[in-house]
Amino acid sequence: MPDAEVAIIGAGLSGIGMGIALRRAGITDFVILERASDIGGTWRDNTYPGIGVDVPAQAYQFSYALNPSWSRVFAPGHEVKAYVDGLADRYGIREHIRLGAEVLRRDWDEERHQWRLATPSGEVTARFVVSAIGVFVDPKDAGIPGIGDFAGDVLSSSRWDHEAPLRGRRVAVIGTGASAVQLVPEIAPQVAHLDVYQRTPIWIAPKPDARTPAALRRLYRRAPRVQQAVRRASTRGAEFLLIDSVVGHRPAVTRTLERLLTAWYRTQVRDPDVRRRLTPDYGFGCKRPSVSNTYLKTFNRPDVTLVTDPIETVTKAGIRTGDGTERPADVIVLATGFRLSTDPEVFRRTPVRGRGGFDLADRYATDRLASYEGVSLPGLPNHFMMFGPYGWVGGTWHQLVETTAAHVVRVLTEARRRGATCVEVRAEPTERWTAGMRRRLAGSVFTGRCATANSYYFDHHGDVPYLRPTSSAQAREAAATFPLDDYTYETRPI
Repeated sequence: MPDAEVAIIGAGLSGIGMGIALRRAGITDFVILERASDIGGTWRDNTYPGIGVDVPAQAYQFSYALNPSWSRVFAPGHEVKAYVDGLADRYGIREHIRLGAEVLRRDWDEERHQWRLATPSGEVTARFVVSAIGVFVDPKDAGIPGIGDFAGDVLSSSRWDHEAPLRGRRVAVIGTGASAVQLVPEIAPQVAHLDVYQRTPIWIAPKPDARTPAALRRLYRRAPRVQQAVRRASTRGAEFLLIDSVVGHRPAVTRTLERLLTAWYRTQVRDPDVRRRLTPDYGFGCKRPSVSNTYLKTFNRPDVTLVTDPIETVTKAGIRTGDGTERPADVIVLATGFRLSTDPEVFRRTPVRGRGGFDLADRYATDRLASYEGVSLPGLPNHFMMFGPYGWVGGTWHQLVETTAAHVVRVLTEARRRGATCVEVRAEPTERWTAGMRRRLAGSVFTGRCATANSYYFDHHGDVPYLRPTSSAQAREAAATFPLDDYTYETRPI
């Protein structure tokens, strides 16, 4: 018999949410394998100045676990980490977690119908595996020539060193994604000079942030139905902006948003040339937008420089760009992004080997990405992904986790009912579902207005397998009603 019926890889929001779903379904023989020394995923790793959610906190929570105590409309990172810790305690998940247990490889054992998971402390076997490694798995190698020669401090947005001094020093931030949008305004007042190196601008929207009044927090505690209504409205709003307007074939909506944001940029950035370089020339939604009331204004400061010339090399004393200019720096901050969970290189480092010679890294490298409902793949029996190709549901991660967990629980429950030791999604429904997702994306903003976006939404095949082009309501309905016979079920006496 395997060590556990289910092994969940990762103890971030998705791993903990999956564990809660299993317990609520009466499945308690599971283990959560976490590579770090604490739980929390993104909210454990990212502690840089200004870290917080970029969607309203009322939307950033599970429907069954409302937090009436969010201090602001957009919650700071430490409150989200506390929310994750509270979930693990409240739902009895900690007893299932093994810390420092990175899964170094996954191998399907056809004879025993189980997975063999290699960890630093030995092998763990499980009948079923749920990959809850998140969207952003490993910090991306910056790939900047000369970075090893730099004589100053090198910080990473995802591994922030709070002991490294910034005050009075020349700092260079490389990258202008969501992390940089939050940390740049926070550190700019502290440093002697700040250079921000931008490859691609990002659409920035106003951030309607405010403290949550104590009276409203008390109301949420006493009347959870009120907070539930606010959660639904906030979640729907986030979904409309991030999903509906982009993949819902609404070009008039996206172009209106672009005009409104362009007009807003004029109120934020005084210098016309700087404003032009900060304004994207691609369509709204090609790249995940962000929100901030302070990022754009930071470039009005005389001690902040926007650098858009390509970096040629890092020198011992600073950064030299392609035009030959070398700017001195005492500290370099890397905000250069992450490898996604569909990046083949993730699975070169931690191989996943399935049935009949299936290798996940090779599949992602050579074939167009596909999945069934963003959850499973033929060739990987007894294996599910919290976030697979075409898997992003709705406007917040919590919607995705609840939807995917419902799908997984239905399959596991059916396997138990049939006494099956192996379940595998069939090729035909996988191909049919993936083809449907690609058809829905045809004609969206991604098919013609994203050439200059450098967006992680696009993979190396030129597809956009990041987003699920349906509403979250449709995804929930599908999770509750997909034909269970889209999977095959086998029983082997073990």
